[in-house]
Amino acid sequence: MQEYIKMTMREVESLDREKTIFLMSVSPIEAHGPHLPLGTDIFVAEELQRRYVNALKEEFPSYTLIKLPPLYLGADAVPAEGSLSVSGPTLKDTLMALSRGLAKQGFRYLFLSDNHGGPRHHLSIEVLARKLWKKYRFYLINPFGLVFRLMVQHDEDFMQKVGLREGEMGDDNDAHAGTNETSLMLAVDPEKVASDYKEVLPSAPPPPKRPILILSRILGMFSEQKRKDLEHLANVMGWVSDPEMKPYMGFPALASADAGEAMFNTRVEVAMHLFRDALAGKPVLIKPMLWGLKFLYKLPE
Repeated sequence: MQEYIKMTMREVESLDREKTIFLMSVSPIEAHGPHLPLGTDIFVAEELQRRYVNALKEEFPSYTLIKLPPLYLGADAVPAEGSLSVSGPTLKDTLMALSRGLAKQGFRYLFLSDNHGGPRHHLSIEVLARKLWKKYRFYLINPFGLVFRLMVQHDEDFMQKVGLREGEMGDDNDAHAGTNETSLMLAVDPEKVASDYKEVLPSAPPPPKRPILILSRILGMFSEQKRKDLEHLANVMGWVSDPEMKPYMGFPALASADAGEAMFNTRVEVAMHLFRDALAGKPVLIKPMLWGLKFLYKLPE
């Protein structure tokens, strides 16, 4: 795989526009409990990108793969000391500028690797992805927008493939720096995980935000998807608004490198389904969590 920043314009101009895929890692710097590094999401995203590259090379050997530098940006970083977050519109505008620059050169594909579950983060990216498709027929694909929904809503097929239980797979009870993310980091580089991670006590979710929960039940009479989305939002808001909030959610001590490998493998499998559709010329429309309330991405941090 070539690196865009090391290429000359002569090399860029020689690329086949229809058979060149750009890849970029996108995630914020944020607190991940007492045992994981601030760059956890980027470290995971970079490893995920490496695996995307291997899978794409094997299945599409005639395509050229180009790596863009990681983008250390994300909306809805956990509101704790150490986190660096931007607004949804800032993330959207930044990715728009980069994607438009590629599209105007005639390129068609930018595949993102991402490990951040912030609601406005995913909404911002998918709002932009649809705009880019409509205006340029350019594919901006963030598989984690779909994967995160499968995790949170306990998709049976996904759970069977990863072999993990509820509360251990990045769902609302394991939302941040718990079993799942600690497992992913153990698979990426165990040296980056604090040696005493098994001593980190579990962090249980506080009660969900009651007004949002009530709204979820009302709207759930008309839309099951809105009910699930709002239940997730009620859980998230219950956590981040808790005055005793810990900057992690879940049980890190249950983590293992094997569980991290299972999650990586399944996430690559989901991503490849989306990438195949793009390379076949099909529209790729992801509905991330809270897609029915996508206007929320415009709200300030």
